[in-house]
Amino acid sequence: MADEDTAPEVTGSDAGTALVAALRAIGERLDALEPAARADEPDAVHQLRAHVRRLRSVLAAYGPLFDAAVTEGIRRRYREFGRELGTVRDIEVRVQVAERALEEASEDGSAGANRAALAAARARLVDAELEAHALAHARFAERQRMPRASARRMMLAEFLDAPPLTPLAAGPADEVLGDLLAREAKRTVARADRLTSSAGPDELHAVRKAGRRLRYAAEAVTTEPVVLFGARALALAEAGEDLHDVLGDHRDEVLFAEHVRRAAAHAAHQGEPVELLERLAEAADGRATARVHGLAAVTRELRRAAERWGSR
Repeated sequence: MADEDTAPEVTGSDAGTALVAALRAIGERLDALEPAARADEPDAVHQLRAHVRRLRSVLAAYGPLFDAAVTEGIRRRYREFGRELGTVRDIEVRVQVAERALEEASEDGSAGANRAALAAARARLVDAELEAHALAHARFAERQRMPRASARRMMLAEFLDAPPLTPLAAGPADEVLGDLLAREAKRTVARADRLTSSAGPDELHAVRKAGRRLRYAAEAVTTEPVVLFGARALALAEAGEDLHDVLGDHRDEVLFAEHVRRAAAHAAHQGEPVELLERLAEAADGRATARVHGLAAVTRELRRAAERWGSR
């Protein structure tokens, strides 16, 4: 049954038509963002990577509407593309986290962060990373001029022009897509519920990805051009986003702490002071722990949203 604010333009359509419209909108954004990312415009790599993930998530969540071999081929190609983007984006994130950490250290007189130590830390954690970013981005841009990149774009275009639909795609959009979204919500809740206090980085990352997939699956049927469902589905999207953000912030801090410790090891090998770097790593560990403390509340909201969707 459709949510309370079902959009009349998609009411009554079949599931395949509605979902292809949502995927086509994602494809258009990919086409628009890729030139900006190749030119290294502000936030373009981040946005393009997010839309690659959106495409892969929507294809996974609503996979039963399409031929499995075809969709898996597209998801595999765009997973590779996402990894290429990730090489660049991960450096951007490290720089952003470093900038915030160094700003906090400069304001904390007890951290032993004198001007010389801050400058040395910035050279390693920001300046060197910006140089690495320039090289990584140049390699990324070069790859996007290769035949493999053109083949990837063509594969998606052909899929959208002639989608390989299964019989399920002929069913009513609100019923079929609503059921598939419910399946996605149950999957995410189950993964979050399995987490324990001793969960490792890989387990946390898997739950983070599940939250992201739920968010994108819900947004695909609650935003233009496919506004099939309203408040209850939007609550699923918000819960998935919150889960992703909490665990994403945690992961960023964990990875930053590891990066700083590597930098400290290099500095020590070269006879440089490492006290500030060690303090920065410890502070990142503390922020990571604080992020996880918010996980229980986020999981409760996720469970409530899934239950409400299940009883729609």
